[in-house]
Amino acid sequence: MFKNLTRNEILNLFKGSNYIIKHYNKDDIIALEGHPCTSIGLILKGGVDIKRILPGDKVILMSSFSKGNLFGEVITFSDVNVYPATVISNSKSEIMFINKYDFVDFCSTNKEVLISFFNDMTNKIIELNKAVKTVSYLSIRQKISSFLLDEYESQKSNFIKMPTTKTKLAESLGVPRPSLSREFINMKNDNLIDYTNDYVKLIDVDKLKNILIE
Repeated sequence: MFKNLTRNEILNLFKGSNYIIKHYNKDDIIALEGHPCTSIGLILKGGVDIKRILPGDKVILMSSFSKGNLFGEVITFSDVNVYPATVISNSKSEIMFINKYDFVDFCSTNKEVLISFFNDMTNKIIELNKAVKTVSYLSIRQKISSFLLDEYESQKSNFIKMPTTKTKLAESLGVPRPSLSREFINMKNDNLIDYTNDYVKLIDVDKLKNILIE
């Protein structure tokens, strides 16, 4: 929600608020699943990945956030104030942490920020629901089809710009990276899609939709 502001502009906005700033290297753990969440994180530099670490070293990528985004705000204001997943720095990062009561005080004097906050939180819940729906499918082809159809609806085009790398997509779908690549090849051979490194063309949207009900 602060992605269009510079670091100094963000700090100037929070002038007078109580917060702390912490620095992390790539792959540093910011918060562990199950640990208390007592403050809201605001990314000043770099980015974070939210991951579930499952038995057998299986990893599911829940979300990724970059500079200007908040994380932990939904948990902080919930009745269960523990992280449901592990927060990992995906680059050299700088994070501001602010107590929820200080954040409320800040929003009370910044109505536009408050509106953006509610809009941002609502969008995150919608995206989380999409992720849960996609992961719930049994086959890799169904998971890929669900993801591509969501992007088709979002981008309003048969030519989809991939919003993430295939490695992160594999993690978000909960499938091995080689299995994801093989299924992309199979779907191309079946004339369902075509693709380059950055784009996927949906050749037959109706067939992709039918895959979800097989």
